[in-house]
Amino acid sequence: MTKESTLSAVEQAPEEEKEEQMKKDRSPKTMTKRLFLMVDKLFYKAQNPPDKVAEAVRGVVQVRDIPFSERFDCKLDLLYVPRRDGTKYPVVFEIHGGGFSAGDKAFRLYHCLNIAKRSGAMVVNVNHPLGPEATCPQPMQCLVDAFNWVMANADRYRLDTDRMMVTGDSSGAYYAAMLAMLPDNPALQKAYGEMHGRFGSAVYICGLFDVADSLKHRLPFGITTGVCIDISGRKPKDLATWDYMPYMSPVDFVTPAHPKAMVVYAAKDFFCKGQAETLLAKLRAAGVECAEYGSKRFADNHAFAINTNSRAARQAREQIYAYMETFCRG
Repeated sequence: MTKESTLSAVEQAPEEEKEEQMKKDRSPKTMTKRLFLMVDKLFYKAQNPPDKVAEAVRGVVQVRDIPFSERFDCKLDLLYVPRRDGTKYPVVFEIHGGGFSAGDKAFRLYHCLNIAKRSGAMVVNVNHPLGPEATCPQPMQCLVDAFNWVMANADRYRLDTDRMMVTGDSSGAYYAAMLAMLPDNPALQKAYGEMHGRFGSAVYICGLFDVADSLKHRLPFGITTGVCIDISGRKPKDLATWDYMPYMSPVDFVTPAHPKAMVVYAAKDFFCKGQAETLLAKLRAAGVECAEYGSKRFADNHAFAINTNSRAARQAREQIYAYMETFCRG
């Protein structure tokens, strides 16, 4: 239906139907997606400075838009510096952020180029379904498909499946944590599918790790409700009876088998303040080897390491790449 015909239908509808349609048009769901799409546009050049991308791309092979799932119309990119000695590539599995409703692998190009050059890894830069059109469990099921595609194609691309790392920022860090925890939690496997392998390390950048805690904090402009709808397709008041609610929060599934991890966070994060610190405490209590980088300035806020070029962002990125290099190069 065209925009004009939609408006015409609203104008001709009874008063009650007009009001209902107008509520939908300005619903938190719509506003939240618009907000994060706007953030994508505002920060694209900060995330991918054209001059630095032009320099970083030299020597890196990119294989773009590879389909990996029969269930989902999503694709992944491979980025790597060719090895002439025939040795295998460690793997870094990158998941973009975007508030569960926006973002794209294209926005992490510069980040992935740096990872490929610093770590010597095969970087798997993956897309996944976005809310509110696709809600839980679809994004996780899609990412499980992507991981299993990597395992199935390990010989073709000379991948070292014993040296695999998962990473992501914001909502991508949420999904990264869920993937890292899935192999050791039968309940998660039942909910999202079985992974044909496991990660040996993880880097989480400003992630949301406790859905229940997030719903307690009402953000302006209906963001809390909007994000809830984008993840689940439901409003917060309806989550108590939702079948997937018990399987939504990574902090509930920490085990001693969790891969060693680096957690990057903003101490004054306005989206998920305190959640990274809670995850770190649980990981350490379980005996998991952890590294961390935390920013304390309010200006270095959510996903600062990806979105800005502040001193703290540069320091965080340097520590992230050094951590990845240590894991991948052994």
